[in-house]
Amino acid sequence: MINEEKTPHIITGTGKKNIVFVHYFGGDARSWQWMAAHLKEDCTCYLLNLPGFGNTDPLEKKSIEGFAAYINQYITDLKLDHYVLCGHSMGAKIVAYAAANAPKKPEQLILIAPSPPTVEKMPPDEKKRMLKHPDHDEAVTTVKNATVQQLDHGRFQHAVDSQLAIDDETWDWWLEKGMDHDVSAHIKTGHVRTTIICSQDDPVISMQWIEEEVKPYFKNPTVITWKNLGHLIPMEAPEKLAKTLQKLLKTDQ
Repeated sequence: MINEEKTPHIITGTGKKNIVFVHYFGGDARSWQWMAAHLKEDCTCYLLNLPGFGNTDPLEKKSIEGFAAYINQYITDLKLDHYVLCGHSMGAKIVAYAAANAPKKPEQLILIAPSPPTVEKMPPDEKKRMLKHPDHDEAVTTVKNATVQQLDHGRFQHAVDSQLAIDDETWDWWLEKGMDHDVSAHIKTGHVRTTIICSQDDPVISMQWIEEEVKPYFKNPTVITWKNLGHLIPMEAPEKLAKTLQKLLKTDQ
């Protein structure tokens, strides 16, 4: 398993396919580790900590554009000529913007339980609750509210701890500004093949949102819909997700 050291990124696997993964709000690079373990022979996985997450230094000016620019600079610095870009929830919204503005476009864009590129309409009471940060009890509640499949101890503990390792201002930025920032006019990804992976039982991102607030902004996206999974798909079903990604990557060959 990946070590506990907090770093801007974690690189794991030795495969020929390069995938850059961007985590959900509340998560960090290591939120992907259980899924990445199933990809180590097929892919080189770049698990990125966005600034302010995973105990990393925050951006001075926080914005969707700023985080997307950080991702694109990261990819440029790695000199990745061919890569797939994958984001989960908040990370999906940000990677969609990054892909649209990337100097070198990804071969594929994979969006898992994506936060809409328009506005994520979180109920006011839930937003008020989540703004209590850092708070261990609220972090536990957030994980329970977001999941359908019960996480084992290690994954559950990480889903709690990763929330507590997020910079306070960065946390507040997403809840008060980021999720409400409509970037739908700026995410046209042209000919980048896009796949949306979601669950009809997701308590955070509904299928109605997927149909009305996500799909229309991408060109002919493929939608893979699962059941009996919540919002934390990479942690609730890491092996299933890894197998699906392997199939998607084979279509590039």
